[in-house]
Amino acid sequence: MRLLAPLALALSLSIVSISAQAGVMFQGFFWDAPSPWDKPWWDTLANNSTDLAASGFTSVWIPPVLKGAAGGYSNGYDPFDDYDIGSKDQMGTYPTHWGTREQLLRAVGVLRANGLEVYVDNVLGHRNGDDGQSHFRYKDAFGQENKGRFEKWPDFFSGQSSGFGRQLNHYANGTRAGLKEAADWMVNTLGVQGMRIDLATKVAPDFLRDYLNSGAMAGKFTVSEYWSENVDELDNYLRQMGGRVSVFDFPLWGILKDMSNMNGYFDMRKLQRAGFVARSPGKAVTFVENHDTVRGYPTHGNKHLGYAYILTSEGYPSVFWKDYYDFGMKKIIDPLVWIHENLADGATEYRWADEDLLVYERRGKRGLLVALNDNANTGRGEWVQTSFGGNVTLHDYTGNQGEITTAADGRVRVWVGANSYVAYAPRFSGGGAFRPGSFEVEQQIAGVRDLDVKPALP
Repeated sequence: MRLLAPLALALSLSIVSISAQAGVMFQGFFWDAPSPWDKPWWDTLANNSTDLAASGFTSVWIPPVLKGAAGGYSNGYDPFDDYDIGSKDQMGTYPTHWGTREQLLRAVGVLRANGLEVYVDNVLGHRNGDDGQSHFRYKDAFGQENKGRFEKWPDFFSGQSSGFGRQLNHYANGTRAGLKEAADWMVNTLGVQGMRIDLATKVAPDFLRDYLNSGAMAGKFTVSEYWSENVDELDNYLRQMGGRVSVFDFPLWGILKDMSNMNGYFDMRKLQRAGFVARSPGKAVTFVENHDTVRGYPTHGNKHLGYAYILTSEGYPSVFWKDYYDFGMKKIIDPLVWIHENLADGATEYRWADEDLLVYERRGKRGLLVALNDNANTGRGEWVQTSFGGNVTLHDYTGNQGEITTAADGRVRVWVGANSYVAYAPRFSGGGAFRPGSFEVEQQIAGVRDLDVKPALP
């Protein structure tokens, strides 16, 4: 037992882990996910954790955990109380849209028990649900009105607002201190390994640097949603952040969306050195779709080529729930996740590029030769140079084509079917199914009157 004023319990759970070479993130939610009255989403996420781990995913991005101003109808992007994670009867509901505090903690514990890192979506730009005068007051652990922690006053806000709420003033001492204290509590309560920063363009970089280097957040993985398709803008933001965060690669997303939506008329040469990942591969989280883009800027046909690209290229790829489970892409994505974790490492060397065909090689430990053809009607074949050496048999780990053998000079003829892809490498011992290891997670329960759990002693 560990004391956290006046009482807290530290729970250690024995769990298992899988080893991963580079990692693949899974976005574990979408906008129109079922409400807690249908089936708690936290339970759905927990129930899918074994499948995700067995498929080779290494981390799961979960939705915002704070209760929103719209109560059970809110996805959490209009946060109200920094200490209500489905644990207080506020805004017309006890659970959040995703479920109760207990269901949330169980979901994180089960995800960790299956060897998955957990990244929580974190909204730092605004708060919603005030009294109309920029005054926020909350219930305490006993349900008493106006007794909860982190009360907010007009000077906590900038005076600007949007449909999601009132913009926080990150230069106000009370705002800065309160947000850091609340995040420390959240990270320790959940036992998460990182976070996604929502709408990072509305969060002051100097505050965010301080915030992410404070308390339980220090050293944790963080990816910012800085929505810009301009590589230089992302690079400038990363410099402002002192390299403390990664960023979602919106420039690459825009190019992949064009490739997917142009029905074979996209120029595949545009994928050479494309996106922010080409400039800073260690800081780029690549993706084809997410909960925002699927609503306003969806990717349609050829999405499989987008996933083939990000899961064989540099960067930290993220896979979207609806693509994987709801749109039937699991059988396509699973082999690509395996390829990413076992073969897709090292620098990238482009071997061929024209309007329809792109061929590139990853110069890692085992080597990987990838080819993508976006022509919807015609297969393509080309002779390309490789670094495998002469007379080496290469296996297509996607299962789309048969084996091929390099010539004496290391060249090989690659054939790709219409609207398809291949990923060749020499056969090797090892790989196989993803195997679990062991891990631990700690979730702290702070029993304090002005939080959300009653103290054990009066």
